[in-house]
Amino acid sequence: MASVRKFLPFMAALLLGTSFAQAEDTLIVADQKGQQKALLEAAGQDKNLPYTLHWTEFEAAAPLLQALAANAVDTGIAGDGPFLFAWGAHLPIKAAFLVPPRGGGESTAVVTTSSSPIHNAADLSGKKIGTGKGSIGHLLLLRLIATGAIPAPAPHIVFLAPAQAKAALDTGQIDAWSTWEPYVSLAVVQSHARNIVDGRNVMPNNSFFVATNEALATKHAQLADFYKRMTAAYAWGTEHQAEYAAILARQTGLPLPVATAVAKRLIASPAPLTPKVIQQEQTTLDAYRSGGFLKDAGKLEDAFDLTVSTSR
Repeated sequence: MASVRKFLPFMAALLLGTSFAQAEDTLIVADQKGQQKALLEAAGQDKNLPYTLHWTEFEAAAPLLQALAANAVDTGIAGDGPFLFAWGAHLPIKAAFLVPPRGGGESTAVVTTSSSPIHNAADLSGKKIGTGKGSIGHLLLLRLIATGAIPAPAPHIVFLAPAQAKAALDTGQIDAWSTWEPYVSLAVVQSHARNIVDGRNVMPNNSFFVATNEALATKHAQLADFYKRMTAAYAWGTEHQAEYAAILARQTGLPLPVATAVAKRLIASPAPLTPKVIQQEQTTLDAYRSGGFLKDAGKLEDAFDLTVSTSR
């Protein structure tokens, strides 16, 4: 029932042919597992807003980006992989603000069970690995294959939603799971899974606040204000990780040890987009193309909107 409630605002918007996102005095933000909302509220940056802020929660970036494409929400956070995968499929969205990686990419990893004979990236050769299509976990696998970290024969990638992938790993239907936070910490801290390899030194590991083309055109000031508040919230979280973890656990239902691990890995320093950041993402786009995806994607620079960054 909880998962149904998360999607009700999105579903209602589609059924009614209109959405909160179309109201200029309301900003609809798509969140993943409640992490951004918890941080903003913990930092007190949700006070005295000059507009109404409405949150909608999703379990992963793919449905979040679909909601953006439907103009059911205005903005939301997504990793560079799923964002470019969606943009490359010609969804009307653009990255508008940067959330750089903390820890060099530890928040995306391939995990397996504690009893698995898999101990390193090379052991993943020929194995069955679950992840979401176009997800940051999918990108990690493509990069590990492209760099030779996973030698031939390539693993068999099974596309599964996070809940399905966890169940498949627990029951032995897949050998490993390529995933992201908070699922990495849920697996390692709660289920005693083994972290095989992560995204450090393999890919850019950037995340972005992504906005719809319509919101960029009609809610420029609201977006700029929201990103400024999120930047302040992240700065607060850097100094108050325990407090952020506590409210994250309370709002999302994550066990406190898991929330603590998530908070440590996800606190970053959001910043305006730059040409250098865009150049970094050529690696991401090339990884999907080499994997047989996004053959007709446009110019990389067209995936980014620097106007919100420069207007702050």
